[in-house]
Amino acid sequence: MKALQKSLQDRIGGVVSSGEQISGERTTNFGHLFSAKPLIQVEPKSADDVTAAIRFAREHKLTLSARGSGHSQSFLAISDGGILLDMPALGRIGKVDADALTVDVEGGTVWGDLVRHLAPLGLAPPVLTNNLNVTVGGTLSIAGIGVASFRHGTQGDQVAELDVVTGAGELLTCAPGRNAELFQAVIAGLGQVGIITRARLKLRRVKPMTRTYYLLYDDARRFMEDARAAMDSGRWDHLESWASPCPQGTKPVSGRRQVFAKWFFPFHLTVEFDPGAPPDDAALLREFRPYDRLYTDDLPTLEFFERLTPVFDLWKRGGTWEHVHPWMETILPWETAPDLLDAILPDLPPSILVGGHVLLWPAKGTASRSRLFMRPPGENLMGFGILPAIPPQFWPDAKPMLENASRLSIAMGGKRYLSGYVGFDEAEWRAHFGGEWDFLRGAKQKYDPDGVLNPGFVPLRSAPRIAAAKNS
Repeated sequence: MKALQKSLQDRIGGVVSSGEQISGERTTNFGHLFSAKPLIQVEPKSADDVTAAIRFAREHKLTLSARGSGHSQSFLAISDGGILLDMPALGRIGKVDADALTVDVEGGTVWGDLVRHLAPLGLAPPVLTNNLNVTVGGTLSIAGIGVASFRHGTQGDQVAELDVVTGAGELLTCAPGRNAELFQAVIAGLGQVGIITRARLKLRRVKPMTRTYYLLYDDARRFMEDARAAMDSGRWDHLESWASPCPQGTKPVSGRRQVFAKWFFPFHLTVEFDPGAPPDDAALLREFRPYDRLYTDDLPTLEFFERLTPVFDLWKRGGTWEHVHPWMETILPWETAPDLLDAILPDLPPSILVGGHVLLWPAKGTASRSRLFMRPPGENLMGFGILPAIPPQFWPDAKPMLENASRLSIAMGGKRYLSGYVGFDEAEWRAHFGGEWDFLRGAKQKYDPDGVLNPGFVPLRSAPRIAAAKNS
């Protein structure tokens, strides 16, 4: 093994470590559902290092897995006996073009670092995930959804150009009008055909302040009516919503008594503004019919982008960050979403949400153009996520409930969002991608002919699967 490590180190400028030196954090991901140890870890300093690592993997019949911030929950961002490519080492921010409204960043750039870099210029990416401590390459490989997605689509829709090292060890530049097939297969492509080393991201101008209105609903259908009106109005910059339980007592569920809750639906609507021209509250809220209007909050826009950092810090201090996170996220047709909420929420135990939450996000189905970001047809869609933190000893009890919720959402026309826990078999993967399955499979065969990249999640077969080193 030492000879392999030295041979790879001789080829690259970054740091090469033995798997025996890898910390426990690098052997799992945020989900804490899977654990595996790599043979070698590489911290690349350049795209050339990524190219050399992939070529080395091919030569030595190793697999290679890319890791950003490790915020995945399925078998992603970990390596079982292969090479683990630790991408945050490749995290430089390059040129900002204030006229073209673009910025060049390396694939391991953390979104929070980029947001803070751009804030003095009055610029920001159009779409940001709630957790800013994740990497550009990681979220672009999933799609990247945020509270502005109803207007702008996914983070993948904000990409003007990419540099990608394919599984064949070629460094290629791609864009919607250049190597378009590769570009389409990389955005939301789960790292199956290439590793993003550089992204040219579109930007937008932001106003320095935000005002958020905290509305509360006691009826899902009324909330959805107002959410659709908010999306259609064009007045709002950000829309965020949840489902929150108010525990009431116990009732029998599946043969045993369980705490049940009355569910409420917080709806947070945000508009950006200049300090000298605050929003007209009455005009903005005139059309809505909430159960209660709780609060209005003004924040500098940068602080709004980082609004959930204190929540994540609380989960970390409380220990729930280290629990199992089998998040079940799905995108539903607008018409079936309230029926799914009626079917799932009454029997969802509030205790599952300690250190987590139930997320809702209204969306426009036409806002995204990403080919591999699978979503139901229709103008209006509703995202739904059960995002628990479960003590490991209770995971066997919770697993059937979450898997049943996933199957029910699919039966009601939903498409799973793939950053969470997904236990699909091959037939279910084919059904998920539908007419795009053959495109993804063909791209895998073309750009990763030896099946080197990110194995263990999507059952794509480009060539006889290269065994990990411990089995070869």
